[in-house]
Amino acid sequence: MVTKLYLIRHCEALGNINGTFQGSIDEDITEKGQRQLDKLAVKCKDIPFDVIYSSPLIRAVKTAQAANKHHGLEIITDSAFSEINGGEFEGVKWEELPVLFPDTYNKWRNDFAKFATEKGEAMTDVYRRVSLGAMKAVRENKGRTVLIVSHGCAIRNLCCYLRGFSLEEISGCEWVDNTGICRYDFEEDLKPTEIFVNDCAHIMNDPSTVPHQMFWRNKNSE
Repeated sequence: MVTKLYLIRHCEALGNINGTFQGSIDEDITEKGQRQLDKLAVKCKDIPFDVIYSSPLIRAVKTAQAANKHHGLEIITDSAFSEINGGEFEGVKWEELPVLFPDTYNKWRNDFAKFATEKGEAMTDVYRRVSLGAMKAVRENKGRTVLIVSHGCAIRNLCCYLRGFSLEEISGCEWVDNTGICRYDFEEDLKPTEIFVNDCAHIMNDPSTVPHQMFWRNKNSE
């Protein structure tokens, strides 16, 4: 009896194009984000989801609604899948972060596992809550197909855990793009097998939906 777990990162939101640290700020989606969701809905039409969980942030909820368009399931919001609370980083332009918070920003860029802000979450907190939340969802839905809609940093942490990596090994896990899809399968012993990561085929063949160049690819934010 295989349990299938899908992870989807939310569509493009205002923070993605404004060049700010979005974190737990509840920013709405962009016009491109809506176009991405239209394509995501088609992509998810034939995936037999049995249960859908979402971060409570609006950009994730709207993404979950799109994935659910042809399924009619209840969307269960759970703060376990929220984005990192970036504390004093939140709402600040990426280009300003190394000036305002040089030591903490250096952790984000070069020692991700040890990142922590004074007013927000430590990366260790994110790793723990998303992994506990995901495994709870898997245990409660054995033999079913589960979808979790979440965020960039949260999903990177969760993929790290599901690969059997410690948080210190997170540099070996890539970031997932807007509406990128990941899948992990679990056998009876609940040991995960990675099937694929960051499937964006549904948005990559249309210039109007290709993901915006985000901070991890933007040399200006190095």
